Amino acid sequence: MRETQINLDSEIGALNAVMVHRPGREIENMTPATAAEVLYDDILNLQLATREHDQLTGVLRRVADVLEFEDLLRDTLADKHMKGLLVDELVTLYGCEELAQELKEMDDAELAPQLFQGTPMRKDSLEKYLSPLRHAIPPLPNAFFTRDAVMAVNQSVIIGSMAFKARFAETLLLKVIFKYHTKIRSDGFYFDGTASASEKITIEGGDLLVLREDLIMIGYSERTTARGIDTLMRAIAEKGGVENFIVVEIPKSRATIHLDMIFTMVDRDRCVVFSPLISGSHKCRAFHVHYEQRRVKRIVEYPGVLEALKTQGLDLKPIPCGGDNELRQEREQWASGANFFALAPGHILGYEHNQATAEELAKNNFRIVTADQVIKEEASLTPGQATLVTMHGSELSRGGGGCRCMTMPLSRKPVNW
Repeated sequence: MRETQINLDSEIGALNAVMVHRPGREIENMTPATAAEVLYDDILNLQLATREHDQLTGVLRRVADVLEFEDLLRDTLADKHMKGLLVDELVTLYGCEELAQELKEMDDAELAPQLFQGTPMRKDSLEKYLSPLRHAIPPLPNAFFTRDAVMAVNQSVIIGSMAFKARFAETLLLKVIFKYHTKIRSDGFYFDGTASASEKITIEGGDLLVLREDLIMIGYSERTTARGIDTLMRAIAEKGGVENFIVVEIPKSRATIHLDMIFTMVDRDRCVVFSPLISGSHKCRAFHVHYEQRRVKRIVEYPGVLEALKTQGLDLKPIPCGGDNELRQEREQWASGANFFALAPGHILGYEHNQATAEELAKNNFRIVTADQVIKEEASLTPGQATLVTMHGSELSRGGGGCRCMTMPLSRKPVNW
């Protein structure tokens, strides 16, 4: 693999490198009884999920370097010291220290996938025999949502502080990769959520949008707390480079777990939104938090996101997820209809089943092509021609996320604003 320098100063700059994770056996290690424990409403079919995910990566490979989470982990495990540190953290987290030596002695090529699929519990004590759990170290079926547990701002990295224990292990794996992988370079960490001891400090990547190199938007949500936001803003401001933050208070509900479920950038001056919460009668409050000399200088409240962004020089046209029909808006937002991933300014990737949203984008001069057309080079992505690439996603979306959730960009080209 080529060396990758973390460089992320927008949501829409032309993509250079991105990290994904192809769903694996961890998906099949869920049952209807355990789905809720790992934050799912239902269980997924692995064959369908991988087929859809392969479309995602097929499109991404046409425009950028695609790095696989599991491959990066396996590379990092080659350092026996790092491998030992990671295993020790995992067995301590889940109280199964008796497995440490066995895991450390496993071949890297076997251990890497097992850390995603889960380590079975030995029923060698009464307590374990009576336990309903099947795994000592649980499977990670959320790992294909690579955006949530790690973030990047400009040249530095943020390791998430997850709201639920079901996702703690992901952050440990990612910390090791972004700290020690020999081919991934950065200016270090703004924040390491694995070191946070407070349950009141939670930060997840679906709530962090890098709008410009000097402007960040953060969702105050079910998964990201106000104290977590304060902690992150302070860490970024202290390191320098960003002094302006727009914080959006979103409903704490299953449909709106993260900010990127109701707002994503799709071009320099356009965004796709869930209208009721962004531009409608129930729009979310937004706060401009301005730092000077590494301290909060002022906090100004605005009645909505778009109004707050306009004060920072971003005058955005909102394109409504689901069009102008309230029923379609609610249905398509639930199916990640406002969650797009930008390949470049005006070039976006989304789910084909959100047809009303695609129709609305077409009204706004987006050309619609399919993922297969791009993969087979039957359709090209032309600079200056806004294009929506649609991929299959009816199975993946049942996991509760969209194309932005499944992609962690590592490097983008600067945007000519």
